[in-house]
Formats: sequence, C-alpha cells, structure tokens
Amino acid sequence: MNRRNWLTNMLGGAAVVAAAIPGVKLFAQQENAERRGQERGQGRRNRPGAQRTMTTHDNDFFYKDGKFDAEAGKQAFRELFRFHRYSLADVVDDPRFWVVDFGLGDFARVGMGGIFWLNDKENGYFGHEIYLLPLQMIPEHSHVPAEDKQAKHEYWQVRNGSIYNFSFGGTKDDALPEGVTLPKSQLDDDAITCFKWQELTATPGLGKGEAVLNKLEECHFMMGGPEGAIVTEYGSYHSGDGLKLRNPKAKM
Repeated sequence: MNRRNWLTNMLGGAAVVAAAIPGVKLFAQQENAERRGQERGQGRRNRPGAQRTMTTHDNDFFYKDGKFDAEAGKQAFRELFRFHRYSLADVVDDPRFWVVDFGLGDFARVGMGGIFWLNDKENGYFGHEIYLLPLQMIPEHSHVPAEDKQAKHEYWQVRNGSIYNFSFGGTKDDALPEGVTLPKSQLDDDAITCFKWQELTATPGLGKGEAVLNKLEECHFMMGGPEGAIVTEYGSYHSGDGLKLRNPKAKM
C-alpha cells in the first residue's frame, strides 16, 4: 500500500482528523501539488511542437544601409536566450549589454554580445558574460600589460550551448570540428594563427566545460557551437589598452 492510499484509508476524507493533525493536511496538499506538477511537466514534454528550434539569420539581417544594426544583433540574442531558456534573458535590455561586429561587417560569423558585470582595476578582478550566436567567433586576440597592470588572465565556463576554444598552435590545414569552417573574412586577412581547438560544453570540469588561458599574452579566440553559447568569463582586470586584436581592420 503506498502512502497516498494509506492516507486515504486513515483519514477517510474526515476534515476533523486533518484539523486535529495539522501536519497531515499539509502533507496531503504537498502530495497533490507534486502530482499536479509532474502531470503538467509531462504534458509540456508531450505537447506537439514543444521541441525548441534555433533561429539563425544570414549576415544581411544585421546590416542596414551598409551599417551594423545593433538592434538586429540584440534581437538575435533574444532568440538565443529563448532557445536556451536563459534565466537572465532580460539582460539584453540592461544598458550595460552590448553587441559588436568589431567593424568587420561580418556579424553572423565574427562578433559577439556581452556584459561586464564588474571590472575592478584596484582589486584586479573581472566578471563578464560572453554571448555567441551559432558558429560566430570572437576575433583572435591577446592581452598585454597595460595601465600598470599585468596582462589579463582568463578562465571560461560554458553555461549553455557549446564553444570551440582555439589556442596557439596547429596549422590552417588541420582538421576542424565537423560542420565548422573558419570565416573567410579572417583567413583572407591572415587574422588567424590559432588552429589548436577543443570543444567545451555545459559540463563541469576543466577540459569539459571549462578552460583556462594557457599562457599570459598568448593569442586565442572562441567560436560558438551549433546552438551558440553563453559563457561566463572570470579574469583579472580587463584593460581596453591591453586588448590586441590580430586583424588590423578589427576594432571595438
């Protein structure tokens, strides 16, 4: 006999017993609430059309009269956040939230969204959320000493989706992940020297869903996976003067 039947037999629906034993009534209510929640969850999973679909856009969507349209970029990230059911989806309306195409005119493949939660020069720490659309990369870059601070050190943790984390090494002839190509806009400008990659997913553990900068001042970049990515970055102080983009055409 399960506990629900036991309660039914014992209580017999008598309110007087429930009143005499307040905890029993609460227990029964919790049982019913749990059952209703499970049934609703099952209904959502079984409902036709419940499967999520990733929305993607070609590059023209992000440009208006030849100029980058930041609102279109934000719309794409709203769609990404909905897809991943991101708990901080409203961040796109935070005045600190930004999108950038680095002046390269190829936002669908080279760009990012982000927010700096904190960038504390005095105490030397930094909190940043990185947002990447599917197969969108941050231009290759490095960090050098600036503003009387050492070169920035970084650690990344994938929250949603996946990334390909590229570090120094390898050659452009090395095999890439299935379905992945490096943007022509970067290869034509000889703006990529990092060809050694690892895939990181939303899984705890170094080398699984987390990565650390191999060496201070070393070049690196990351690219969103097939479903884009939401990545938390922990670092020391971020100096704009210390950020060095390899592509001479790129700018923040």
